[in-house]
Amino acid sequence: MRPTNSALLACSLIASTLLISCGEEQPLPPPASRPVKTMLVGGISAVDTRQFPGTVDAIQKAELAFRVDGKLKEILVKEGELVKQGQVLARLDPTDYQIVLNDRKATFATAEANYERAKKLVEKGAISRVDHDKIRADYFTAKASLDAAEQNLEYTTLKATFPGYIAKRYVENYEEVSKKQAIFMLQDLSELEISIDVPESLMIQLRKSTDAVNKGRTARKMFAVFDQIKDMEFPLTLKEVSTTADVNTSTFKVTLKMKHPNNYNILPGMTATVFAEVFADERGGEVTVNLPISAVVSDPEKNPRVWVVDQDTMTVSPRPVKADMLSSSGISVSGLDAGELVVTAGAAFLSDGMKVTLLQTGEQPAEQPE
Repeated sequence: MRPTNSALLACSLIASTLLISCGEEQPLPPPASRPVKTMLVGGISAVDTRQFPGTVDAIQKAELAFRVDGKLKEILVKEGELVKQGQVLARLDPTDYQIVLNDRKATFATAEANYERAKKLVEKGAISRVDHDKIRADYFTAKASLDAAEQNLEYTTLKATFPGYIAKRYVENYEEVSKKQAIFMLQDLSELEISIDVPESLMIQLRKSTDAVNKGRTARKMFAVFDQIKDMEFPLTLKEVSTTADVNTSTFKVTLKMKHPNNYNILPGMTATVFAEVFADERGGEVTVNLPISAVVSDPEKNPRVWVVDQDTMTVSPRPVKADMLSSSGISVSGLDAGELVVTAGAAFLSDGMKVTLLQTGEQPAEQPE
């Protein structure tokens, strides 16, 4: 039985359709919106925690020295010993200074007696006023010499100027020492200093954070971590900030204070890692914020940018940013405003004006902090 024309036509259409399907894949329609993860610039997202290597030092230290020359007679303390303010640490042989003092006492006694007689004689007119004035001058000269001799004898004893630990002893007993030659290094370890070097790019944000703390608007968390002490954070407070950059590194020295812990022997010269929060300006405007690396992409000219979500239309637009510092926690950028919503996952697949849907795991839009 021969096929009809209708059957032949149907077979031809089916074959054509199969050939087209096998030869070329048809593009899928674009999604109505793309799901993305986001981060809110402002609030907790505007807190950028930075890490800095730091060096520990005593809150107060001084090299102690005698104010006169002499031979060491006694060393009364050892390295590492805790001493009180005013405690005697060492003595020089006082023999020579005692001899001078005795001589000055005799000279003063004679000058004092002459001055007392001269006061009576000048009243009677037995001596001239000129002779009286000369005797009077000799008396005050002898008094000054006596005071100096007494002071020099006292200087043969070296005392602690503040409570602390004898960190180092530079001399041995019975040595001849000169005045102003260092004998001991005394350190006050009731508090510790930790010095860090802050790059030029962070100094403005640090000043904003410091002003905010001083005005009571917020508290900046700063703490030190030591490799040898596991799972412990030691709180820090700001002591001082240098206003002159180092000529070699272009960094600014920042000094922080830390209470000396009772259970750990942290000493000057040790190293620590300092974690410091850098806040965005609470008044709004451009901020520096730490973002996941996936949030920053390149434009056609290879310049960094991020995608910002319009919270009214739920569409995205590109925003050029300035990349600052790359760390294990992400990348620090500036060029954003507090309160903006930034895409942190899915940025590589976006285009200008594309609609997006916020994933529930992402950060939802929130009001800008006061």
